[in-house]
Amino acid sequence: MSTETKKEKEPTMNVEATQTGLFTRQPPSVTGRIAFWAFLVGALGGIGGNIAITIGSGSPSRDLLITTVIGLASAVILATRFRWAPLVSILLGGYNLYLVFIQPYVIESLVHPKTDPNGGFGHFVGVVFAIALALLAFGGSLGAAVQNYRKASRQAPRWLPAALSLVVGMVIGALFIGAIAQESLATGTTYTNGVPTVHMGAGNFLQSSVTIPKGSKLLLVDDVASLHIFANGSWQNGVAKPANESGAPRVNNVQVNGSSTQIGPFTTAGTYHIYCEVHQGMNLTIIVQ
Repeated sequence: MSTETKKEKEPTMNVEATQTGLFTRQPPSVTGRIAFWAFLVGALGGIGGNIAITIGSGSPSRDLLITTVIGLASAVILATRFRWAPLVSILLGGYNLYLVFIQPYVIESLVHPKTDPNGGFGHFVGVVFAIALALLAFGGSLGAAVQNYRKASRQAPRWLPAALSLVVGMVIGALFIGAIAQESLATGTTYTNGVPTVHMGAGNFLQSSVTIPKGSKLLLVDDVASLHIFANGSWQNGVAKPANESGAPRVNNVQVNGSSTQIGPFTTAGTYHIYCEVHQGMNLTIIVQ
């Protein structure tokens, strides 16, 4: 090989080595842009949601705070356009998806789109869009990583329109089903194997009061995997007020997490109260006749 040929090839090799370096900045791809905006919009929505939750309950949601931080961190990482950035955002986006789908309030809203006490149909709409953004962020990161490491074209891949259409279709379908769903909150007393029953959501009783016959027990059923700790008393003006009510069975540190528990028996007629120590405003009035 001649000296001139060697000199001609050396710059080319150096350029290729630079393009595959650890901190090489890649040209922005379509999938990378989708992931960036999905993370950023999701994070901004999380900030707004946490502000609303803090105003309403006095403290932010820990899980929502985590997903917000993940979204902001992922957007910043993708903005660097380092070759490895999509790989990191894949991991963060996957963890974000996991958090979204195990969040009790999300599950409750999907199961009860109209009667969800955490915000009703408006909360359901927010949950649907949050899931869609999480899917776009994860899928976009995956596509950007493939394009970076396979040296694929920076143009939109052929499968992208179909994938976006699928996500849009899922959103429209979910909103349509949620809008036409017919639901009603429990008003009377329901029974499970002859035992009066009250169901619970992620942070509330699905009915504020229940009437049961004297001498019976009360079954509390947790419909989602959310920790509840019960005691005698009630929340009043945002403050927990424990109480020892004459005739009421003692309820102290009774814990339920995705299961059920029985309280009682209630042997004396009267009106009694129990509350959840974990969730502010979660009260149940028990009328014994």
